[in-house]
Amino acid sequence: MKVALLTPYDGGNLGDAAIQEALIANFRKYDLKVQLYGITLHPGRTAARHHIRCYPLAAISRPYYRAKTEPAVSSANLSATSQPGKSLEPPTFFERIKRAVRGFLFWIGVKPLVRFAQECVHILRSYRFLRGVDMLVVAGGGQLDEEWGGSWGHPYALMKWAVLARAAGTSVIFLSVGGCRTDLWLTKLFLWIALPLACYRSYRDEGSRQLARVITPKADGPVVPDLAFSLPLATQPSIATSDSAALRVGVSPIAYARTGMWPTEDPAQYERYMTELASFVGALLRRGIFVTLFSSSSPDDQLFDDLRARIEPNLETEARARLLFGNVTSVQDLLVLLHSLDLVVASRLHGLILSFLAGKPSIALSYDRKVKTLMTDVGLKAYCLDIRSFTSENLFATYLNLQTNGAVVKSKLSATCGHYDQLLQSQYGLVTELRVPGLSGSHSGHTLVASDEHLYKARSDVGPHS
Repeated sequence: MKVALLTPYDGGNLGDAAIQEALIANFRKYDLKVQLYGITLHPGRTAARHHIRCYPLAAISRPYYRAKTEPAVSSANLSATSQPGKSLEPPTFFERIKRAVRGFLFWIGVKPLVRFAQECVHILRSYRFLRGVDMLVVAGGGQLDEEWGGSWGHPYALMKWAVLARAAGTSVIFLSVGGCRTDLWLTKLFLWIALPLACYRSYRDEGSRQLARVITPKADGPVVPDLAFSLPLATQPSIATSDSAALRVGVSPIAYARTGMWPTEDPAQYERYMTELASFVGALLRRGIFVTLFSSSSPDDQLFDDLRARIEPNLETEARARLLFGNVTSVQDLLVLLHSLDLVVASRLHGLILSFLAGKPSIALSYDRKVKTLMTDVGLKAYCLDIRSFTSENLFATYLNLQTNGAVVKSKLSATCGHYDQLLQSQYGLVTELRVPGLSGSHSGHTLVASDEHLYKARSDVGPHS
């Protein structure tokens, strides 16, 4: 069986990386002969990180939706010393001439025609690629979303790939996907076309399911947890021990509302967030607690300097020495770091999920419905604060509460993560049976209904306090 995993992933977000690792490991567990491919925004990085052959997701870049269109590659073709995002070798003389000519043509108004031609070529090549694929899997994450790239970013990509897959006789599956922002009519149109073309759909939370059902009732499907909860235990290191009795808290800032780093910019909101978070971190350091700043997505590590500039001037030298910085470049690195901590404060969804998998009680500074939903579903609603209104004082009070109830929270997280993995294993078993490309409408509908009933029943005991 040949399976292509589609995701708006450029190699920098470790939450997306965790989803890919979970999918690759579990598909191979259920089918040892499966051939896996990636369809991503940055095929080179994805191939290097996950050791699968990859193909470009899009031909045209949009704001906050940067597409790399290098040919499909495998990790074996990449130099072991190459760094993500950098060319393997300098451009040739002819490539430099080509770029110069292209830039000149753009200036005289040919750019729209060139982009249209690039898109047409990408469509033809993508169709040819899909002719050799049995199953196209829209692979988890917040894929029903227009915020990053607008309607012509990922919503259009989902529509294009779903239509091409069905035309090529390839089964389409939406697997535990999330819904975020879908306000524009064109976004809804693209998703109205794409979602019903799938022979199976599932959503990572009830809010995402309802969002899809509003677009079209034909998009219904079961609610099955985020795919990162199925990350194999073998990839998780044993809990690290420390010689120091001092508490260790991990803080993962997010670039929410920061100018030039977030689609919806709000300098005043970002400044307020940084000020309150810095005040909280400073309070921990003055109490003898070690604080490690870490990032689960590459843009966020640029915030460390912003935080440090607000923290260090108000601290004694001894307290400053307790402020540490995590060097995290992979999911494994992040898990190792998380296992060395006692508590975590984070905002990104998968920064929190990976903390839960590491058994770490966590506080969420929520910037989106999906984060609040996650914290409610795992029974940690009391430890979820709104990023737009929290203060250092109520964050510190929440921290003290979580520290007091840490043992109970750990036990609850362990049970919930185990249950979510069981639900995901049931879904993998169902999906790997959908091997027939070009399923007829009646067949796909029957399969979906049966899957819904099975998974809803399995999840019936999952609630806010599971």
